[in-house]
Amino acid sequence: MRGTPFAATTLVSLVVLAALAPGAAGGQDGGTTRIDSCTTIDEPGRYRLASDVRNASVDTCIRVGASDVVLDGAGHAVDGVGAFGSAGVLVTARANVTVRNVTATDWDDGVRFTGIRDATVRNTTTARNRVGLSLVSLRNGTAVDNVARSNAVAGVFLVGASSNNVLRNTTAVGNALVGVQLVEASDNRLVGTVARGNEFGVALFGASGNAIRESVATENRIAGVWLSGASDNRVHGNRVSNRFYGVYLADDADNNSVADNVAVGNPVGVRLRSSDGNEVLRNRIENSSDTGILLISSDDNRVAGNRGSDNRRDVVVSPSSSGNVVENNSLGQRDAGERTARA
Repeated sequence: MRGTPFAATTLVSLVVLAALAPGAAGGQDGGTTRIDSCTTIDEPGRYRLASDVRNASVDTCIRVGASDVVLDGAGHAVDGVGAFGSAGVLVTARANVTVRNVTATDWDDGVRFTGIRDATVRNTTTARNRVGLSLVSLRNGTAVDNVARSNAVAGVFLVGASSNNVLRNTTAVGNALVGVQLVEASDNRLVGTVARGNEFGVALFGASGNAIRESVATENRIAGVWLSGASDNRVHGNRVSNRFYGVYLADDADNNSVADNVAVGNPVGVRLRSSDGNEVLRNRIENSSDTGILLISSDDNRVAGNRGSDNRRDVVVSPSSSGNVVENNSLGQRDAGERTARA
């Protein structure tokens, strides 16, 4: 291994399982149980939050321990006091739980699913937590139309043995480190993500077989899409415009496909460092103030069919790289020093 993803260990350590918190539920309403305060759901059924919960000083406000549950927040908020290890909504059931229409603020994890399959989280807003939406060892799940903003570490966190999940129409804005983060997660699909104003828009660490497509990563302070130690992933059909890098592959990010993306206004459109066997194909790269496509210490990659204009340099391959195929690219005016990467 050439490098170790610096953020993976830090972020994994933040996933701390919260203790069970006491609570109470209200009455029945047409077969739906009303919830008036922090509580534990330990029976299958439909539950509805009847009012906001504010400044709850418990470890877990709503804990779902039973399978076959629908929890509808009805647009209400579950608000805490920012205690470490706490969760606004914690799902520990084995299967088939839906959480929807709830806002979770001021927790360690706003909404956390752990060790569950066939779950759905829809139309949630998580803000001012350490991690907004935390999905731990989630399998065959669906996350749709969720918003994660202004969280202290990550907006959406998909970690561990999480596999075969679909995250669709996620909005991750203004999170301090990462908008959407995958750590050691496999075979997941991220579709229609909007990641804006984070340190990194979408980041994969040690994750394999995932797809990022039809997404927009803009105004992120380092990179729109960042893969580190991540292999066999597909980054296709996205639009990236960020402070430093559009798409950045690093630290043994091998055998990935970066294709059919639009990178506009990044200093470097696509950068590979210490990453081998990747394909960079048919991307449109424009207005790169430094380089359209840059390879440093990266071997046996194929860079082909990329087009663009107004890039200071088009394709740059450092002398420390070998065995790369670079063909049929046209990215704009070339410098005389095109083949020498800058430190």
